[in-house]
Amino acid sequence: MHFRTVLAALTALTLNASLIAQNKSKPSDSKSPESRPSETRSSQKDVRPAGIWYGIENARPKQQGALRLAAYNAENLFDDFDDPSLSGEYDDINEKTSEERLKAVAAAIRKLDADVLCLEEIESKRCLEWFRDKYLKDMGYEFVASEDVGYYRGVEQSVLSRVPITSVSIFKGDDAIVTDMESRRNADSAKRLGGEWAAPSKGAPQDHFQRSPLRVSFKTKDGYEFTVFVCHFKAGGKDFAQQRELEALQTEAFVGEELKKNPDANIAVVGDYNATPNDMATKSLRMSELGLVSAYDWRFDKDAPKETYTTHASARVIDYVVMTPGLAADCVPSSFFVLGTLHAASDWDFKKADTIPPPAGYASDHCPIAIDLMPTPDKPASAFSKDKPKFEEKKVATDAKPAGLRALEGGKSAPAADVVTANKLQASGWTYVMPEPKSKTAAWGNKNTKSTWYPGYWKNVGGATSVAQPTEADAFKGDGESKPKWKDGGSPKAPSFVEWLCSKAGGISPE
Repeated sequence: MHFRTVLAALTALTLNASLIAQNKSKPSDSKSPESRPSETRSSQKDVRPAGIWYGIENARPKQQGALRLAAYNAENLFDDFDDPSLSGEYDDINEKTSEERLKAVAAAIRKLDADVLCLEEIESKRCLEWFRDKYLKDMGYEFVASEDVGYYRGVEQSVLSRVPITSVSIFKGDDAIVTDMESRRNADSAKRLGGEWAAPSKGAPQDHFQRSPLRVSFKTKDGYEFTVFVCHFKAGGKDFAQQRELEALQTEAFVGEELKKNPDANIAVVGDYNATPNDMATKSLRMSELGLVSAYDWRFDKDAPKETYTTHASARVIDYVVMTPGLAADCVPSSFFVLGTLHAASDWDFKKADTIPPPAGYASDHCPIAIDLMPTPDKPASAFSKDKPKFEEKKVATDAKPAGLRALEGGKSAPAADVVTANKLQASGWTYVMPEPKSKTAAWGNKNTKSTWYPGYWKNVGGATSVAQPTEADAFKGDGESKPKWKDGGSPKAPSFVEWLCSKAGGISPE
């Protein structure tokens, strides 16, 4: 066949294939072009230009004496130093952030004017100090925190602060394990949170945080103390929702341990949750039984459209400041805001930023968020006026009918006196929660002193807890102590008959 004939035939085939592809891409319904999703638009006039799509263009004014707490995912902020410990696929020299984008990130931080700025996706402490010294030299960020969490992509959570830092830590070893939180993803907690826990991941979830929270404590020159947990929960779609839920629950447990020591503690869980407000990972924190509350409740304009508080280029809210009642009591009214940064035109795909550069002025796929605190005077948690969690308001009738005691294994019988006591406890709403293993080596009967456990405790349907067994002498009120912190020392002793009878599952038979 003549070359021109072949060429003509190939051209025709290519044209037909192109037309078929175009027809397949057309929507099957009769919606107008204006109502179709942006992915189906082909006309240049339908492209939304770059601009401030989300948040507000300028930071809110800060009251005199206020302290601004902020969070910002800077989207893979890397310096130009080649880390010799990295090579091949994860060689950081390939991740160098452009000068233009570094300046855009710095411009956003300058506008924000935060006193404590919590950051995500920072390469290292060295990188952050280099960035501060080169682009933020006059901002007063004397104090820096950043810890390597061993994440394969080489990014971590960090802090720039004008307030002195008193301690910095991350969670390692058994402390970083999250799979022991699986027992909390149950039907009762789902009902309380008004949602459903994610189905188990296709692959087993990681047994630990992908990126440990960064815990940083501060103390102002006037003595005001507060702590932040800077978080960056596991990214990805529904396949990783279970992992995010476990990470959120474990973080909430860390906060709970601190509130046991000091109910007035000023603590914030800040950062990129990679979850929307109604995802269970977020609800686990903002609707926690600890009384935590989202800074969103302090937004400056409650009638503003949702775009005013959108934080990510995907049109989602996934960045948060969640606070303990003690810190919430110190919040300045109407001070929460999202600072808008340049959003690329709608025909640019932020997921392909590595191969298709963003436009000039683009800083990150996230917008910074901030809330102001008034550190003087440091108000107690009791000064926080939001309605108390419902579980604190429930009352339990002491004459409630027992739901049935747990049967002993092997047809054994408990002493009559213990059965009477167990019935009274159950009638007063008490259930015994068996000790649970925390570390991988923990197992009943294993006396390895390095294995760690959550001790058993008593829990009431009205929300109260008690470490000691409630008795008639205290009108079955219990000691009011919270769920005990995990401890090492090997397997606990077998439960008593009363503990077994009042439990629902777990444990070994009483001796």
